[in-house]
Amino acid sequence: MPSTSDRLSASEHAMTRAAEHAMPTATSSSHSCTGCEPHSSMAAVPAVDEPFECGFTGYLSDISEDAFVDVQDEVSANDWYDTDLVDAPIASEPESPTRVHTTTPPSKRRKLVVPARVQREWKQNITRQIRVNALRDIRRRLNSKKEFDGGPNGLQSYRARAIQACLHMMVEKGMGMIAASQMAAAGNMLAEHWGGRQVRRWTQKWVKERILPESKRGNHAKVFSLFSDPAVRAELGVFMRSEKWSMNPAKLRQFVAKQMPPEEASTFAHQVVSEEIPRGLKKYLEEVLLPRLHLRKPKGRGFSLSTMRRVMLNYGFTYSLHKKAIYYDGHERPDVIDDRQTRFIPEMLSRRERIVRYVVGDVTCEVTDSINFAQTRLVLVAHDESTAQANDGQKWSWILDGEQPIKKKGQGRGIHQSDFICSTHGWLAEASETLEYGKNYDGYWNGERFVNQVRRALRLFFIYRAYIVLTLSTQLKEKFFPAFERLHGPGYVAIVLVDNSQGHSAYSEDALRASRMNLNPGGKQARLRDGWFKSNDGQKVIQPMCFPPDHPKFPNVPKGMKQVLTERGLWISGLLMQCKSKCDPSDTNCCAKRILECQPDFKEQKSLVQETIEQAGHICIFLPKFHCEINFIEYFWGAVKRYLREHCDYTFDTLKDNMPKALASVPMELIRKWEHRAWRFIDAYAGGLDAKAALSQVRNFSSKKYASHRRIPEGVARQMD
Repeated sequence: MPSTSDRLSASEHAMTRAAEHAMPTATSSSHSCTGCEPHSSMAAVPAVDEPFECGFTGYLSDISEDAFVDVQDEVSANDWYDTDLVDAPIASEPESPTRVHTTTPPSKRRKLVVPARVQREWKQNITRQIRVNALRDIRRRLNSKKEFDGGPNGLQSYRARAIQACLHMMVEKGMGMIAASQMAAAGNMLAEHWGGRQVRRWTQKWVKERILPESKRGNHAKVFSLFSDPAVRAELGVFMRSEKWSMNPAKLRQFVAKQMPPEEASTFAHQVVSEEIPRGLKKYLEEVLLPRLHLRKPKGRGFSLSTMRRVMLNYGFTYSLHKKAIYYDGHERPDVIDDRQTRFIPEMLSRRERIVRYVVGDVTCEVTDSINFAQTRLVLVAHDESTAQANDGQKWSWILDGEQPIKKKGQGRGIHQSDFICSTHGWLAEASETLEYGKNYDGYWNGERFVNQVRRALRLFFIYRAYIVLTLSTQLKEKFFPAFERLHGPGYVAIVLVDNSQGHSAYSEDALRASRMNLNPGGKQARLRDGWFKSNDGQKVIQPMCFPPDHPKFPNVPKGMKQVLTERGLWISGLLMQCKSKCDPSDTNCCAKRILECQPDFKEQKSLVQETIEQAGHICIFLPKFHCEINFIEYFWGAVKRYLREHCDYTFDTLKDNMPKALASVPMELIRKWEHRAWRFIDAYAGGLDAKAALSQVRNFSSKKYASHRRIPEGVARQMD
């Protein structure tokens, strides 16, 4: 066994191994001397008396761990450790230690495409620009007319000024975030340290998201509210949206305005809305809902009326003045939406290019881009009726202190107007129809009078419908058609927009209506016009609805449903005249009336107004139900009534004199702008929006507010009609 002096220390042996891996030349020469198989790890170690010149430069940390292990014979390395190092003294040193270069190796450097100093400057510039933009926005927010939570002196405004101060000192003074926030906190009467932390948090939130801090006061209630219970909230929501809650402010105002003098109606409506409705909710909650849910009501007098009002506000109810707008009740009914999307909007959009239109922003110029002189031009004509009363004056007036103006009670005598307007000539004065009506008030309204009115209304309902449709039909024939053709000439066709009301949709006396027929021949039933049906070979067969005069049993008598269906081969034995309840829409053979209504000649039957307009060569389009916002004559009536109220002296003679003046006072340019507004509603509905979304889109068209008319850009001004 070699002596201890002949052995290398473990550290020297490791350095020698590293030198072998770093200098392949020396390693290859030692291998060539042996001329045999790979030698053991000890064969590469030089003699002790010959100092080894190490030419390796660099860092030992750059050498992999494999350099210290002979991968060719790992077992030999383990043996070397066991045989050579176990008995080696700890303080043993070699006689001739390995020499290492004393020169310092070059430092490591990572070359960057962009130097770190330049990147740091870029980042600082970007951060500064972000803060400049944030400071500009917070100044605009503070100087704008938008209200803060709690008002201009509230907590949110107070914190916004602290954010502004912090950003100002960072941008303008070059201060750091911590120093600037502490100074801003001290300037806004906050503690330096914790207030500075709050200001930094608010500032970072504003810079990133443009969100002002909100107060958390009141969000940590320690008392449980009964109205937070899901069961109570659900029951209250169902109750307030049910028919039991029908006495709402809007319906109440309409009722009392018709049946009471204005002064008493206003007092009564205010009392019912502010007292009776919350009291009814209180009674339902304490006597019905809480016992059903096994809950106790509060001690004492129970819930107060102010609590009930807050509950109503929490559920979305508002106590406000009734204003005219879109009629939402029924507006989004499935059948109404289907009629609007499948019938009305396609009819309007398909004829839009042929309709006479005017440029948005310059209503004096006509749109000429899509004119096709080979087709007749179409003119959109709006029709509607309205009433005006002699005592309908201005509600606001200047009065002397301590005095009260005396106004007449009731609405007074009235005038019924039926008119047409178009964007080409405005109000068609020659087609106007006026009807005077009036009635003296005989005391106040009571239950007995209401019962008598219902009985009279049931008798006069069908007579009234026939009167309305005949009046409109006569007005069309005798006044509208001659006036339209005289003003526009033979090259124009009118598209008449008609309200989808019961009076306008009434049918002529001989119209094909199954509801006017009996099951069997004879009796009291209408004499209908001839119908038609398709035979088995596809031929159109004309079918009279009355027996011939020479019939042996029923000469010149209406046939009835059974005979009509028998002649068409559709009669089923045991068929009822009509179902006891409402017919199932999916069943077309449930009763005789349903089978006839599904026949093509009965389905194609048009109303008398539509037949009259189309027989004259014009087009009739019924508006969808509850869609008065599309009929631009509704805005026309608002301008007319404003004129009448401004010139009202509470006499019927003055009302008659002012009515033609009011109708003629509306400028044509304003009518064209109203037509543009109607088209915006049509486009919104065509895009799939519902009533509220469409109204919001139309209002946003010109909703941007300007402090002065001189600040309105010219392009925006052209869009704001």
